[in-house]
Amino acid sequence: QPGSAIKPLIVYTPALENGYTPDTIVTDQAIENGPENADGAYLGEITLRTAVAKSRNTVAWQIFNELTPHKCISYLTNMNFQKVSPQDEVPAASIGGFTQGVSPLEMAKGYATIYNDGKMRDAGCITAILDAKGNKIYQSKQEAVVIYQETAAREMTDILTSVFQEGTARGYALSNMACAGKTGTTNKSKDGWFVGYTPYYTTSVWVGYDQPRTLKGLAGSNQPLSIWYTFMKDIHTD
Repeated sequence: QPGSAIKPLIVYTPALENGYTPDTIVTDQAIENGPENADGAYLGEITLRTAVAKSRNTVAWQIFNELTPHKCISYLTNMNFQKVSPQDEVPAASIGGFTQGVSPLEMAKGYATIYNDGKMRDAGCITAILDAKGNKIYQSKQEAVVIYQETAAREMTDILTSVFQEGTARGYALSNMACAGKTGTTNKSKDGWFVGYTPYYTTSVWVGYDQPRTLKGLAGSNQPLSIWYTFMKDIHTD
């Protein structure tokens, strides 16, 4: 389960395509039969940027229902998320509650799509195959598919930089590189995520058990973020 890491893909970038801006005022408030925020608090009227940075579940839930679950989930279908189904067209998906879930590779692909101005290229391991004489006998087709509007994708990247400046990843930005990303934590600390990118790399980190069970103290803002930071710092050296 992706937790709040799914929000940019199915709530906030779609919202930016539908009249919202980073400065749009939204309301973080208790919702009958809706989710609570991880800290149990509500901030009232805040900007969309702050709602993302501080991962307010109530805001994501409201916008997802406003845009409609069917429309929001269609973004994942268009990106070929393999285990997403019509059963996931429910409000709980807005905060990462899926029937079967997603893979770290799919999450990396989704965030790379946001970075690439809304254009998706399917992830793969083989780019080309050469024969013994160096002739190219296979070349992967990296045709871009437009998933998000360019303006919305760029605004989403700008908002996700705030996660490092004032939000759940504060203090973990690379010193020599612009960073954008999002944490994710599921109920009972069974899954922890951090997915983020720079102009060079997109990296998705998931921490959990193959057969889901509670991992004491797990949150997207600790182990997954720490792993992401250590890895990204290393591969961006020089």
